[in-house]
Amino acid sequence: MATQTVEFAAAPGQTITARLFAAGSDTVVQTASAVTEATNRDGVYSATFTDAAAGLYKIIATNAGGTLLAQWWVDLTLTTATFQSYEMPVSVMQSGLSTLDAAGVRSAVGMASANLDTQIADLPTVAEFEARTLLAAAYFDPTLDTVTVGTNNDKTGYSLAVTPPTAAAVADAVWDEATSGHTTSGTYGGQIVRSTNSNVTVQITGSNHIAADVHEFQADVLTSAATDETFVSEVQSGLATSAALAEAKTEIDKIPRQGSTHKHRRISSDGATKSAVVTIEASP
Repeated sequence: MATQTVEFAAAPGQTITARLFAAGSDTVVQTASAVTEATNRDGVYSATFTDAAAGLYKIIATNAGGTLLAQWWVDLTLTTATFQSYEMPVSVMQSGLSTLDAAGVRSAVGMASANLDTQIADLPTVAEFEARTLLAAAYFDPTLDTVTVGTNNDKTGYSLAVTPPTAAAVADAVWDEATSGHTTSGTYGGQIVRSTNSNVTVQITGSNHIAADVHEFQADVLTSAATDETFVSEVQSGLATSAALAEAKTEIDKIPRQGSTHKHRRISSDGATKSAVVTIEASP
């Protein structure tokens, strides 16, 4: 048998009858067998019920004349215990709050299989971590170890490990570079005129002219359009001109031709004139 004691408040010094009603019902479930006021807590009464079914009830207190003195809500369980009454049922207040037990809480946070202590205890220790991965001695050392990255878009604070080359060093590296490595067609290196030996045969004079020893002319280079007329005159000065050739021809024409007959006269010492005919024949 379960003796259920309900504590509630009412005007002190009253003779009270207390009755239980199920929530929403006008039927008396049970009338308290005894209602007593606390000795030192004025206005606090205890009503005794026996084997009331577990559930939500409203307790109504009246005096001997039936005047209403108080009404409260109480949640009962079928156990021998003292239950407190409230203006609002505890079950109603809890409906907006969590009523999860320990297992419900673990399930809600994803720890249904074990409580937090058990799961924390299952975490690897430092020694276990080192045994599975790298030992402390093998941890990354930023002062000794190197890293390789794809594209570094933030180079703030970076510096070169060695002193960068000076302008003179860069110039030496460029001008001392072998020409054999820069002959790809279509590139600037491939378009530069290169000597086949180390001779520097072309010089720029003070008049901004190129002075050079010409070893060989290409065909059709010394044309009249490519040379000055004074050059032609100087060449002709050592050769026969048209006028000289015409004069020479006139003189050559005076020479007897092959197969011609010429008559010569000669005056002798005695004054007589003698004639002779000379025929020029070709030599055998």
